[in-house]
Amino acid sequence: MPDASGQPALVPRDLSTRQLVLEGAESFFYAAGPTGCLLLYGFTSSPFTMREMGAHLAASGVTVCAPLLAGHGTSPEDLRTKTWQDWIASADEGLAQLRVYGCTRIYLAGLSLGGALTLYLAARDPDAYAGMVVMSAPVWIPAMLRLPLTAVSDAVPYFNKRFSDIAEPGARVRHLTYSRIPLASAATLIDLLAQMRPALGRITIPALIIYARHDHLVHPVNSMHIYSHIASRDKRLVVLHRGFHIVTVDRDKDRVFQLAAEFMHRED
Repeated sequence: MPDASGQPALVPRDLSTRQLVLEGAESFFYAAGPTGCLLLYGFTSSPFTMREMGAHLAASGVTVCAPLLAGHGTSPEDLRTKTWQDWIASADEGLAQLRVYGCTRIYLAGLSLGGALTLYLAARDPDAYAGMVVMSAPVWIPAMLRLPLTAVSDAVPYFNKRFSDIAEPGARVRHLTYSRIPLASAATLIDLLAQMRPALGRITIPALIIYARHDHLVHPVNSMHIYSHIASRDKRLVVLHRGFHIVTVDRDKDRVFQLAAEFMHRED
């Protein structure tokens, strides 16, 4: 619940370290069958954005792990100290949990930054995964970050996040994200994309690529670029028409969940 200031409360992430996490932003693991899925969310957000999708996949028999990416779900000050390599390390921890549980077939699914991380992981280990679901993923820096990066100097380490790109009013109000973005974090996102772009041709696993026609942050051309540059023979590009960038909580979310579940059960 929010505290007296109206901000989300902080809760323990790990009782051994007492690291604090915003209430609702915790990682989650839903145990189901031997097919597993790593769920990765967007920049400055949290697993909250993926929780409903995770529940849907688990109900269909897919074991789901949504790790908390380094620097997320805590504070902008924490995020400022982290790099994209730290985010990859967090994703690797989630993959390890799926393997320890006993998942023998693992899918990757990522939204926005999580989609970029998904592409990086799929290119790094081309034979390790059964497929990937890439949603609203950037290939180039999102529009929201361009102007602040050209206007802000080192003397101003943060810039305000102007909006959450969600069409559904209730979902927009509930969205759990930072209101300030560290300049250093935007810079490390740029570094990640620079590493990911030339590696797209190494990706050969089946791919479901989803984008929103009215996305105000990541232009649809990004998804089209991904579709045309990955080497996967089995690939599908799907456009959504009713919502905006954060497709896992917006007006077309049920279609996204259904498409992802069907994709992960094709070989059953």
